[in-house]
Amino acid sequence: MTIVYIHGHGATPNSFNFLRENIKGDSISLEYDSTDGFAGNLARMFDEIKNFDRVFFIGHSLGGLYALHLAFALSDRALGGVTMATPYGGSSAALMLSMMFPQQLYRDINPTAAPIIDGININLAGVPWTAIITMKGHSKFMATANDGVVTQVSMRARSGAKFVEVQSNHHEVTQSYASLSIIKDAIYYSKLAVA
Repeated sequence: MTIVYIHGHGATPNSFNFLRENIKGDSISLEYDSTDGFAGNLARMFDEIKNFDRVFFIGHSLGGLYALHLAFALSDRALGGVTMATPYGGSSAALMLSMMFPQQLYRDINPTAAPIIDGININLAGVPWTAIITMKGHSKFMATANDGVVTQVSMRARSGAKFVEVQSNHHEVTQSYASLSIIKDAIYYSKLAVA
């Protein structure tokens, strides 16, 4: 099994250093540039892992959306995944911002964007998926409960996922012992399922 790490927007694979140091096994980090667009990045990432036999995904924020789409593309070989603070329902703020600042990221993550709509409709059919919901942090620019970046409503907009709340903000979640424990358990049970 290969563990596939996908970082959040504006981050690097270094955001997973704590997790990688504590989770043993073969792994790869997929990188992307949000200015290149979701579809182009997804196609390039797929090319990097399309020949892997068995994969398990760990994604943070926007990286979780990529992980979901990749797991669907490799559903016969995807063993599971854990995402942290992922905006499955998109960002209403991005919809407004895209009108004022036409950046690709805002076009890709607003609630009407293809990556969001397609992601909501993805059925992983038996691929165990855990979504870590970050419960701390808050931006006053968002009307509902949020972790400083993503609303909790958006994090929960994934049917078929197991939701686990972690007392962390958006950025600290990748350095959390609670997240580490959740991920290790998910990897363990995904290995048992194929043994």
